[in-house]
Amino acid sequence: MQLDYFNSFTPDDLALLWRAAVMAGATVAISRYSGRGGTNNEFQAIVSGLEAAAQQHPANPLVQALLTSDSRAYAASLARQFQTDIRQTTFQDIKLAALNRCAQAAELLDQKAPADQGLEVKQSILSMCRAVAHASKEGGWHSGNPVDVKEEGVIEELERALGVALP
Repeated sequence: MQLDYFNSFTPDDLALLWRAAVMAGATVAISRYSGRGGTNNEFQAIVSGLEAAAQQHPANPLVQALLTSDSRAYAASLARQFQTDIRQTTFQDIKLAALNRCAQAAELLDQKAPADQGLEVKQSILSMCRAVAHASKEGGWHSGNPVDVKEEGVIEELERALGVALP
C-alpha cells in the first residue's frame, strides 16, 4: 500500500506544503521588481508551475496537494498585494517566512513521506520557482534567458531550506 502514508498527513500538514510552495514562488517573484506586468506573469507562473508539477507527477498525491483552490487563491491574493515595488524590509520578512515554511515542509516530508515522493514535492517547488524567475523575461520562461542574480540567490536559499537542489 504505497499511498497509506498519505493518510498520515493532516489537513494542516497539507496546508503547510502548499503554503510553502506559494510563498517560495512569491519570494522569487518579489525579489526583483519586474513592473506590474512582470509581477502578474510571475504570480501566474506560480499556479502554472504547480499545474505542470501535478501533470508531471500524477501518482504523487503530495504533489497533487500543492495545487488546490486555496493555493490558487493565496497566490492571487499575494499577487494583488505585491503589484507595486515593495519595501526591502517587506521582502526580507516574506523571504524569512518562506524559508521557514520550506524548512518545515522539508522536515515534514522527511518524516512522513517515502523518500522518492518527498523528493518529487521538493523538486516540484524548486521547478516552479525557476519558472517564476523566468516568467517576466522577454519571450517567457522557455526562451532561455538567464535568471536574474537576485532571483537565483533566492532560489539557492530555497534549495538549502528544502534540503535538495534541482538536477
